[in-house]
Amino acid sequence: MKNIFIVAIIVLIFAGGGYGVWKTYAIQQHTEIRISSNPWVGFTPFMYAQEKGWLENTPFKFIWLVDLSDNARLYEKGFTQAFTATQYEYLHFKNKETIVPAFLIDESNGADALLSNRTLEQLCKSKEKVNIYLEEGSLHDDMLAAFIRECHMEEMNFQLIDSSQKGMSALKETTNPLVVMTYEPYTSLLKTKGLHVISSTATLKTFHAVDALFVDKISLMQHKDDYQNLKNIFERAKVDLRKNPKEYYKTVQGYLENENYEDFIASTHQIKWLEGAAPAPIIRTLKSQKINTDALMQ
Repeated sequence: MKNIFIVAIIVLIFAGGGYGVWKTYAIQQHTEIRISSNPWVGFTPFMYAQEKGWLENTPFKFIWLVDLSDNARLYEKGFTQAFTATQYEYLHFKNKETIVPAFLIDESNGADALLSNRTLEQLCKSKEKVNIYLEEGSLHDDMLAAFIRECHMEEMNFQLIDSSQKGMSALKETTNPLVVMTYEPYTSLLKTKGLHVISSTATLKTFHAVDALFVDKISLMQHKDDYQNLKNIFERAKVDLRKNPKEYYKTVQGYLENENYEDFIASTHQIKWLEGAAPAPIIRTLKSQKINTDALMQ
């Protein structure tokens, strides 16, 4: 009977009307906290912990996604209680007043990038239509706006094409000008197709992407010790990354879309891990975006 009830709940969720039902059910059960995440380098400590079995005695279950917009879809239907994302995905949520960041993870410093089959100078001079592939409703919207503004490209002829990372990875080589907005492990794959980085979070001056674990307020209030334990597990995984990066890579390799060891290690240098007390400039940035930082764990 219990299994039938769970199936019924899931049917309601994906029918579009199960947010309140599932949320009430999840809170009553106190047995499972679902977190959606994706193969971003900064989230690999969660993958490592899962593979090592460190999450087995916790209430956490990770749901691994590719498309950034799926975080919003699952949370807003009540299927997850938390998700990993940048503050920009959070800002695009409909129900963001119910969400707070529990702890900060990293700041992107080159790992989010714009790739093209043209140089930046060639793009600026181009009179052709430029196709831009991005995940609409994600940080790509904000990053693209910063790129266009900083490079003074407001008058250029752009065609925005909403695409998944899988779709972008399947793009065929073309002589037509294009830009692809992506992140590792997909950057390495796209480079094999003749694309190269023309801009990134390391070069943009007005765009700062901060990754965090965002949590439903009710879930955080009821399971604060569990979330603190999850943060401790996350930090423990990072210790192993620094001690034995090859073993760490082998452990998480299955999540990384065939990214090789060298590219993975390079990507770890394209983020800044956020440890201990959050840096004051980052707190100022989040507060300027009206993001509540009062619940942040150390």
